[in-house]
Amino acid sequence: MKLVKLLLGTLFLIGLTASAQEDECTRWKAIAGNAYKVKNYEKVTMAYVNAQNECESLKMVFYNPFLYSIKQAMKNAPDEATEAAYLDTLVDTYEKAQEVHGDQKDWKAYQGYYYLKQGKPGNMKKADEAFQIGIHHEGKDVNKGLLQQYYANLYNLWIQEKDEDKKSEYKKRMISEYFTLSDYASKGEMGSKITDFLSVYMEKAVTDCESVLPEIRSFMAELPQDVETKKSTVNNFMALLEKKGCTKSDEYEMLVDTIVKIDPSVDAKMKQAQLQIAKGNTSGAVKIFKEALSMADSPEKKSEIEYKIALAYLNAGSYKAAHSAGVGISGEYSKQGYEIAAKAVNRSIDQCGVSTFDRKANNYYAVELAQRSGNGGLVNSFKSQCPTSSDIFNANKQVGDSVELSCWGRSVTIQKFD
Repeated sequence: MKLVKLLLGTLFLIGLTASAQEDECTRWKAIAGNAYKVKNYEKVTMAYVNAQNECESLKMVFYNPFLYSIKQAMKNAPDEATEAAYLDTLVDTYEKAQEVHGDQKDWKAYQGYYYLKQGKPGNMKKADEAFQIGIHHEGKDVNKGLLQQYYANLYNLWIQEKDEDKKSEYKKRMISEYFTLSDYASKGEMGSKITDFLSVYMEKAVTDCESVLPEIRSFMAELPQDVETKKSTVNNFMALLEKKGCTKSDEYEMLVDTIVKIDPSVDAKMKQAQLQIAKGNTSGAVKIFKEALSMADSPEKKSEIEYKIALAYLNAGSYKAAHSAGVGISGEYSKQGYEIAAKAVNRSIDQCGVSTFDRKANNYYAVELAQRSGNGGLVNSFKSQCPTSSDIFNANKQVGDSVELSCWGRSVTIQKFD
């Protein structure tokens, strides 16, 4: 009988304790609500802290006014010590709320910022974890200051890391995040200052080919499965290697081969052709350019490819092929075609003619082609290389005579330019 009474008494006390706790929980929430109405944010903060201690947990609906009030109280703190205390409360509240209710993606970018502001040991990594969720959740709508904070913090983590494997992972992230964050900045119309900011940190991490090539093979082993995402990733890596002058590397060739396989487009073919040029394989490049030409469906793209073919011949020293290809360019790049043809004629004069006069006479044709290109500087340069008055006299010729150019199957009129 005594045991039963003891148990009943114990249950009664537990009930009173639970009831009292529940009453305190309700009271502090009421105090917080009333203080919030009159914008007494210091009192709101104090009341919610007490409510959080008295209640088993706060419902999610209470946390937004709670967090807002802490931020407002912190903003109006009378001194640094009080501000720091509010900051600690804010960070603690973020953590406690999400322990109960799970990650809140809308909070994460700011949570990362407050971790950094708090500046405690280990907070850089905590900030990085929060930023990763929040920044990519908000995408182009993210606060640009937070985007900058995220990338700068990632850079600092890379700088400080001593473990080589972890350091490599941070660098890989810096490279991939650079493109993603630049895309957010562009779509969010954040302005050139943001992309310039990202570029500054990227340049610090990726200084030359040696600093980026080891990461590329690792990236290639982890390419996303989605075709469009994969294309974007590969193209971004190619652009990076092009910017760093790494186009002769095996890694760049691997990227080119990959993009051609997953996206056999005209532009991909042109990249493949440019790679062959970099390797000194002009005939292989021209073959691929011609494949791209057969695929092109716009006059502008066809004209561009014709120009690339003529330029490849010129740079390889195949001057007759360059001349023929240059004068055959139609449309937008036709003037550049005449410029290539003029240079081809000028550069081949040593192989075209027996006498000094015969060789120099080829420049009359080079002048004609340069004039059609509209390049005045080139015209004047080739005029200065035409036969002089002495050359004309010594060849027993005179101004106005016609001269056959054996290499080009055409005749030109002798003119006096000196």
